[in-house]
Amino acid sequence: MFESQKKSKSEILIVEDDEIIATLIERFLIQYNYAVCAKVASGEDALYKTAEHLPDLVLMDINLAGKIDGITATKFIASIFHTPVIFLSGQDDDTTLERAALAEPASFIIKPFTAKDLYSNIEIALHRERIFKRSKDYQEDKIKRLARAALSDLDAYFILDIRGRIIFINPYGEYLLNVQRNDIILKPIGNFLTFYDTRQKIVFTDTFQDVIRESLVLGIRQHIAVKMKDETYRHVIIQSTHIRNASKESIGMIVRMHIKTKSEL
Repeated sequence: MFESQKKSKSEILIVEDDEIIATLIERFLIQYNYAVCAKVASGEDALYKTAEHLPDLVLMDINLAGKIDGITATKFIASIFHTPVIFLSGQDDDTTLERAALAEPASFIIKPFTAKDLYSNIEIALHRERIFKRSKDYQEDKIKRLARAALSDLDAYFILDIRGRIIFINPYGEYLLNVQRNDIILKPIGNFLTFYDTRQKIVFTDTFQDVIRESLVLGIRQHIAVKMKDETYRHVIIQSTHIRNASKESIGMIVRMHIKTKSEL
């Protein structure tokens, strides 16, 4: 069933805030000829590194050092990138298991675990993923392409939850807003963006409801300007796209903000 470990070069992202455990997992993975693309200690960094490296699999602790826990991070990683995630957790109470199941992980391993537990679960998850990617139903969707482009594009990108809180911001977005990404995680996007309707000459009172959510319904929003850090306004184009889980339920959105050039005005 499994491919030879000598041939395996699958890239794995480790998300664990206990450095000792993370190092032990890394040593195991290297021993079994997996490639470790990165080790991070928070859910927000897990999402960022998934966009950066596009790993074949993520090993995810649930209780993490950052603002976003492993379950929330997994919801977005699974829905955007369709990357299999295996939970590694010392918690096995009913509440945790129910929350974890809603994130649609590939499997759930209870700590402490053995090398055999880890290897078998990883290989099963990778095997299922290879079969899926060879199937006629597989195609890379728009939301994944947007997330991949976010790290290099000269447009601001945000991933928001359904309440309008920031889950992810790309480097160009950090530059435009003059913020550090870890300082704004789980804060409402309205705290950082103010929009102006260039036709009606009014400032939108609710950034999330009046601009972001409306663009989900109306499509690309134009005739809008955003307030810059120097208090001036720049014309922008706003485009929002639903992020949906495997059950087609919306769990958030990815927002692209393009600053218009002089030739576009």
